[in-house]
Amino acid sequence: MYIGKRSLLLIFLVFVITISSFSQRRKRKKFDIWEGFHISPMIGLNAFYGDLVDKSRTSYSLGVAFEREFTPYLSVRSQINAGRMKGIQLSGNEEFAKFKNIYGDFGVGATFFPLDLTLGYFRQRSFNPYITGLVGINYFNSEEDYAIGRPEYLLRKESGITPNITLGGGLSYWFTPSIKFKIEALANKPFSDYLDVHEYWINESGGRVYSDAQDFYYTLMVGASFTIKDSRWKNEPKYNRKAYLKTRRYNLYIPKKRKKYKPKKR
Repeated sequence: MYIGKRSLLLIFLVFVITISSFSQRRKRKKFDIWEGFHISPMIGLNAFYGDLVDKSRTSYSLGVAFEREFTPYLSVRSQINAGRMKGIQLSGNEEFAKFKNIYGDFGVGATFFPLDLTLGYFRQRSFNPYITGLVGINYFNSEEDYAIGRPEYLLRKESGITPNITLGGGLSYWFTPSIKFKIEALANKPFSDYLDVHEYWINESGGRVYSDAQDFYYTLMVGASFTIKDSRWKNEPKYNRKAYLKTRRYNLYIPKKRKKYKPKKR
């Protein structure tokens, strides 16, 4: 197992930036961490793409995301995911190698809500798309069966921690004032070629040919988001659904005031 210097530096920078942003907000006013705080348990599938996968690349993932509203259209997000990866490499029509990986990832970043920026914050909007990006780490514990069913059968194992970048988006559906359903797709790029253990292949002369670090994986997950405490924007009348509907109805149907009749002077 290894942890690179770049991994430690990246983790340190993420925490410094996060702590700095919290400190600046606390100076401006009293900070309540639970105001506009959401917890989202998720479950779904992952699809791995790397050196050692021709088929059977799909497996399961689960996790939980934590979000805290910082502006009407931007939230700070952290998430923890875990699951199992697998894949099979073919030689012709025969299975030549296979791998399995128990992984976990942690990331910190932000979520952007474009409709809340362009149309205004409205928390009870039925459908609300979002874009998210995170930086963090990926832990892997992989095992490869190389040259299956042959005399040169080889079993290799690797485990470690590597930096990871996550980009993606999703769509939420408002169900109740405190519950939203979500579906999201994320692309993950770990900075390691060991997630499938397969960093090289053997040529005809018996030499090792090393491949580029091109392991990456997608996740497609569904879940629910639970609001711990409404944000201050939700409590303002102009962002409240009842106030919005009442105001809209008032503006549409209130009759115009008639001018008072004043008799003409003779």
